[in-house]
Amino acid sequence: MAIQEVYHVVASRLPIDPSVATDIPQGRLVGLTTTGNVTLANGTGSNSIWAIGLAGDSRSSGVTSFTLESGSALSQAPKTTLTGALVMGAFGTQRRFTQNRVADNYNEVLASGMMTVYHSGGEFWTSEYETVRSNASTVCAYTPGTLLYASGVEAAGGGSTADAASTGGKFTDEAGAIVNGLSGGNTGQVVGVALAGPLAYPSGVPGTDTPFSTLPEGGNSLSWGQMLHVKLCI
Repeated sequence: MAIQEVYHVVASRLPIDPSVATDIPQGRLVGLTTTGNVTLANGTGSNSIWAIGLAGDSRSSGVTSFTLESGSALSQAPKTTLTGALVMGAFGTQRRFTQNRVADNYNEVLASGMMTVYHSGGEFWTSEYETVRSNASTVCAYTPGTLLYASGVEAAGGGSTADAASTGGKFTDEAGAIVNGLSGGNTGQVVGVALAGPLAYPSGVPGTDTPFSTLPEGGNSLSWGQMLHVKLCI
């Protein structure tokens, strides 16, 4: 579960090319291409994409698995195990985690060519955040009140510990250099504010991942994985 909506203001439906191979998991920051299609936001460099909102659907290339929720007892990695996966090819060479739509091969924008994009504010929990800055050594700090930015494309070892490499669009505490941005200079675009640091988000399924106090009715729960609590500022 990559995103949990607490409150949203606007949920737009914007055009997207469902055939592009770059995966966009829900909960990532997105912007627009020059042709008006949704793409991953990129907070750094001359090829920066200004973030306009938060992806409410997932685009999958049908080749790689949906982004794994780090530490979640409810998720399995189809790349490494058949557990919790749908076998789609001879000899099990194609395996997909069955969280998303089976009919569309896990590409939620395939039929409509449209993506839900949350914008104009809101409050969300998301698993799409960097844990290490782009220098591959500084650990991100998400204390309450921390300003949040969109991460850029990062090579293996320089992104989230859950990904070998990051394609951008994750929340980070590292201000990027938006070239010719709306601020008129090389200043990071603030996309949100951290309301709480990453924690194990309870699923409501009885288990031992989360403390007794996390469920309204009391009791322990399995976790959807580590999620960051954010207020959206775009």
